Amino acid sequence: MLRNAFASDPSVETDSSMLIDRHLPKYDVTTIRHVVVDADPETTYEAMLTADLLDTGPIVRALGALRNAPTVIARRIRGSSGAPPPDRMRFIDVPETDEWMLLDETYGEEFVFGAIGKFWRPAIEWRQVESDEFSAFDEPGYAKLAIGLSIRPYGEDRTLLSYEARTATTDDRAHRNFRRYWRVIGPFAGYLMSRTLKRIAADAEAHRSRKSPETDTDAGDEDQDRSSRLIRGTIATAAFLAASAYHVTIRPWHRRWGTTEGEARGPLPGDDLLPTATDQVTHAIEIDAPAESVWPWLVQIGQGRGGFYSYDWLEQAVGADIHNVDRIVPEYQNLEEGDIVRLAPEDYAVSSPESASEVARLEPERTLVLRPPGDSPAWTWAFVLNPVDEETTRLLARTRSDPSRSSILPRAKRPVLGAAIDYLFWEPAHFLMERQMLRGIKDRAEGEERRAQSTTM
Repeated sequence: MLRNAFASDPSVETDSSMLIDRHLPKYDVTTIRHVVVDADPETTYEAMLTADLLDTGPIVRALGALRNAPTVIARRIRGSSGAPPPDRMRFIDVPETDEWMLLDETYGEEFVFGAIGKFWRPAIEWRQVESDEFSAFDEPGYAKLAIGLSIRPYGEDRTLLSYEARTATTDDRAHRNFRRYWRVIGPFAGYLMSRTLKRIAADAEAHRSRKSPETDTDAGDEDQDRSSRLIRGTIATAAFLAASAYHVTIRPWHRRWGTTEGEARGPLPGDDLLPTATDQVTHAIEIDAPAESVWPWLVQIGQGRGGFYSYDWLEQAVGADIHNVDRIVPEYQNLEEGDIVRLAPEDYAVSSPESASEVARLEPERTLVLRPPGDSPAWTWAFVLNPVDEETTRLLARTRSDPSRSSILPRAKRPVLGAAIDYLFWEPAHFLMERQMLRGIKDRAEGEERRAQSTTM
């Protein structure tokens, strides 16, 4: 007969805490999931040990592949394929792995295992120790992860299966690294735990059904339900892979479109105007014209001035009243620091004080930096001309921002909503519009340069 692991036995004078408490009693983060299983505790425990964790759905497989991608890529760069991925993954096999260690077990009641590593690194740096050294391990720079699975009776022929994951860091730096990592991975970890419990429950209930032929089943309904789950899983997997591709590949590309490594990461004029910036995006384009031929087009940008050389039909469609010019306008050339360059009309429906940007820094034929008015700007928008040679110029555009300073309502009052809007809408829109802007300046400057050369021939 199995003892209730959550109840104390007055006849036994021992510590009634759970096994995981002995190995990681203090922790920074814990995640707990439960599921009620329609099977007896003994059957559930056996299913818990032997369930194939790789057979938990397409989304889980995709998550695993995405997490292992940096390691796989690194191995290919080094020219080694590494060990092949396992055909299956079971809790009972934990002692046979290099990364994980079995910490404790009370058969039929609790199973505890753990690992030590720098989990926040793209390729996890594992730290191997003996299981009896796990609790006392305190080497700086690491995190300790302990996972406990436990069962207890939950009525007649039913079991409550619990899954707890605890993490403790060994110093402040590791704590900061893990906290940033957990913000991203935490929701996925909870999902993986839930899927694991459902896999175990399904295996336990299937085993119970095989032992109880009198159990009523409806094969047709079961097949239909399985088909529906497959369709939902396929759609969810496709959506997840698309989102992952955007986050891992497309987003980093468009946030530094056209730049070299030095241009994307190096300092530019105007960076010092917002030293607390939490976000930075840099775009660049090469123009076959000298800087003095590019500057007249750049210095006349703005709503009610020369426009922004982007998709003005789109800007007009949303009421921004921006019109791009195809000529150098003399009255727009005399720009000075402190002047206003509007991003939208004053009476624009969604206008804010940030729409009336001011020239914060101006160096003719070299630098133009815009920012919102005030001493604590929420963003800066810098344009820098870097001559390559006498006939070629690199035009760089850099946006730096600190959304916490923004006067725009969703960002200021609802930072989470503001961050979501930035990620899903503002960032892609900014890229598309600014890329077209840089191309527009390039086309106009090169066209004017060709016309100037043809008239002198």
